[in-house]
Amino acid sequence: MPLPDHLHRLLYRIAQAYYVQDLTQQEIAERFGLSRSKVSRLLDQARRERIVTIVLEPPPSGAPHLESRLERRYGLDEAIVATVTDPDNLLSTARELAPAAAAYLLRCVRGREVIATAGGASLRAMVDALPARSFPGVTVVQMVGGMGPSSAPEHSTELARRLSQKLEARLVLLPAPGLVASSELARALRTDAQIENVLTLAANADIALVGIGLLTPESALLYHGTVDQLDTLNRAGAVGNIAYRCIDAEGKPLRTEFDERIVGLT
Repeated sequence: MPLPDHLHRLLYRIAQAYYVQDLTQQEIAERFGLSRSKVSRLLDQARRERIVTIVLEPPPSGAPHLESRLERRYGLDEAIVATVTDPDNLLSTARELAPAAAAYLLRCVRGREVIATAGGASLRAMVDALPARSFPGVTVVQMVGGMGPSSAPEHSTELARRLSQKLEARLVLLPAPGLVASSELARALRTDAQIENVLTLAANADIALVGIGLLTPESALLYHGTVDQLDTLNRAGAVGNIAYRCIDAEGKPLRTEFDERIVGLT
């Protein structure tokens, strides 16, 4: 049933003032001699009567639809999908993902958080893309020991250091290698008072930064390993690792020979 002309006109004028002229509901109430609650009800009615329709224009990539599917599939609060030009080029992909990751990190930081970070090329690219900010109340803590040359920019120690510099944040390093020769040595290191304190801080972090690493002969996880170990991991179904913990194609953790030799969050 069509609306009476006077009501249609009023709904239109109220909606125009709110959505086009950017007036507040209180300002609209004063202009039209209405209560604020009445203005709110009229705006709701304008939407119900389709006098006001809201159209969201997604970016050309169509990523929001994919983001919503990922959120529903995996129970995520928020997923961010970025467009990359060459998915087979890992370095360029990391660089193209980095601005979105850096922007999301800054959106999450309020000024008092503890940020635990691992290492890897993707996180290195994110730190490179991160604009300088000042968060002296934030703490950056290294969550896993380092692997490979300590001067490498993707090394977890160096990455934590550079992240703390970008944020002007407090830095807490983990003074241990990421993978040691035996489970006994790893247990001894993890129970060292200084290392235990760092790992406890990382375990209670507000934000954790990790990447998903491939399993190749060049992987940091196999820095002291062999091709035979890589073959064993592949046969067990391992396709990647997160902070040195192997995962299968479904993203589920796998028990491997490396687990008990890792010095880092378990």
